[in-house]
Amino acid sequence: MTAVIDSLSPCQRHQLLEHLQHPKAIPAIIEHLEQRLQSQLKCPTCNHDKVYRWGILKGLQRYRCRGCTKTFTALTGTPLACLRKRELWMEYATSMLNSEALRTAARRCKIRLDTSFHWRHRFLKLADYLNAKALSGIVEADQTLFCESFKGQRKIIERPVRKRGNDNKKAAKWVPVLVARDRNSSEADFVFKHFTLKNVEQHLLPLLSQDIVLCTDAHLTFESLANKHHLHHKVLNVSAGERVKEAAFHIQGVNNYHQRLKCWIQRFHGVATGRSRNAGHPAPPAQIRTCATNAYGSYLECIPSNRLFGQGCTTLGCGSASRKN
Repeated sequence: MTAVIDSLSPCQRHQLLEHLQHPKAIPAIIEHLEQRLQSQLKCPTCNHDKVYRWGILKGLQRYRCRGCTKTFTALTGTPLACLRKRELWMEYATSMLNSEALRTAARRCKIRLDTSFHWRHRFLKLADYLNAKALSGIVEADQTLFCESFKGQRKIIERPVRKRGNDNKKAAKWVPVLVARDRNSSEADFVFKHFTLKNVEQHLLPLLSQDIVLCTDAHLTFESLANKHHLHHKVLNVSAGERVKEAAFHIQGVNNYHQRLKCWIQRFHGVATGRSRNAGHPAPPAQIRTCATNAYGSYLECIPSNRLFGQGCTTLGCGSASRKN
């Protein structure tokens, strides 16, 4: 063994040392970020496209920019930058997908509670960071609703305080969540304060090209969007029982997404919707944060687990709330 090591070049010895010090550093997430960087190799600092390889840093390929001379890796500029203990990331991701609370996840990974809180929000930001930048082919789009909640707030000025629950469903205020996906499993989701044509144009339209086929229900907002921008639009009359049109066009993919999302988030007994992304104070776990501008759903992106954590991870169904850890 000593003779084999002695025969290695200095570069090979350095790579061997890096591999021994940082073994198995979450290949699914790292590989996804590496592929994302390779598809559009530019400097994250100055956006210069003249870059070249600059050694290995903690098991990751490092690059150097010819413009600003700064170095970067696939993690630079992402929510996972500067996070330690990579060997625990996958275990913590599994904990999130199992709907475990912060303290349970901290005990499982043997980390501090504040680290668990920090990691959770970093992973959620990563999910938002990896939102699809473009949708192609047949694109399904539909909205679902979450009841407005002020869970965790001690002072509520928007409405009279009640103990819990709301029997008057007509008086409840609902927060719309728009989900769009294509048949290549590229997905994007948005949380709006109001589901209007202006909001849909601002957030969904940039992801669509003119040659896509948009499949939606008969909501007037989708019809207005398609007519205004001359999109090929397939409308399904879901209320009349129409599920599939022409044997290929349906919205069952996004409906399945909605079902898995609500079953997964049921474990948290409601979500707080009143705290914005930049509210200046930490938001509680198990929530969907909304605001008047481009708010995002904190936990939405944990549902398509193959995007972040590899094909081996799955989300639990509605029965996960009663499972003992």
